[in-house]
Amino acid sequence: MWKHGKTPQGKVRWYCKNCKTTGIRKRGDVRSRRATRLVYEWVLEGKKLKHLAKQEHLTIWHVQKLIHDALPRIILPKRIRTLDPERPLILDAVWIVKRSIATLIAHDGVHVIDWMFVSRENTETWLGILRGLKGTPLGAVSDAQKGLLSAVSLRFGVIPHQRCIIHVARQARTWLTQHPKYAAGVELLHLVSELGHVKTTEDAVSWNAELDLLFESHHDFLKERSHSPEGKWWYTHRKLRGVRSLLLNARSNLFTYLSTPLPRTSNHLEGGINGPLKAFLKEHRGLRPEQKMRVTDIFLSARARRKNQH
Repeated sequence: MWKHGKTPQGKVRWYCKNCKTTGIRKRGDVRSRRATRLVYEWVLEGKKLKHLAKQEHLTIWHVQKLIHDALPRIILPKRIRTLDPERPLILDAVWIVKRSIATLIAHDGVHVIDWMFVSRENTETWLGILRGLKGTPLGAVSDAQKGLLSAVSLRFGVIPHQRCIIHVARQARTWLTQHPKYAAGVELLHLVSELGHVKTTEDAVSWNAELDLLFESHHDFLKERSHSPEGKWWYTHRKLRGVRSLLLNARSNLFTYLSTPLPRTSNHLEGGINGPLKAFLKEHRGLRPEQKMRVTDIFLSARARRKNQH
């Protein structure tokens, strides 16, 4: 065989004088490395299939096949599951397949420590991931899901806990709406907006005092009931009462960051990890569940701690 020009992709074309055919020499290791590179560019750099196809001088279908075939073969580095006693443990869950598969994620404020795929979020599943972690963190930061709180207590005992202020404020605003109809709602919305401005212990004491005063002044209003002709009744202002319960239940852990150097939100995880992952999975809704799990593995592994960072 001798060289016979190049293909449109720039590869050397070979000619066989016996069978009068041309072709290129293919190396499995080169093809494998190429497919792996495409997977990382697709998952981590967010390149679209059409751009990768143009870049590689291939069809979109061919690039997609290379990526899907390579996904299960990629070997990920070993996870470092040791906790730093001077760093927080930020915990959150993201559903990658609605009502079917969730990913529990543990983060130390800098790197992803560990993650686990589960079918539900409860004490048992959270204990599953926490028991794999070595050491004790400075404290925990979370959205205070009941199963999560129970698992943290069982695994670490009594440690400082910071309730994510963003989660509390977001839920409260959802119930209150941006334009509450009643004075109690307007005052509650203002108080919720002030959460982010609490910088000192004195600010926290003042905020709690205002909360108590608000509930005291609107006590009778919040207890109003509506009745049906059948004699059944319900609280007239259920969403306002929901915000009331939310703030009263959260207040004990809302300002832990003032006494312990913990972040006051789980934004390190929610915005830096969960947000981009959700956006990627939403854009590629056609992936099968096992492919979504594999993509999540690759995505989180790229943000995990390495040996030289330990």
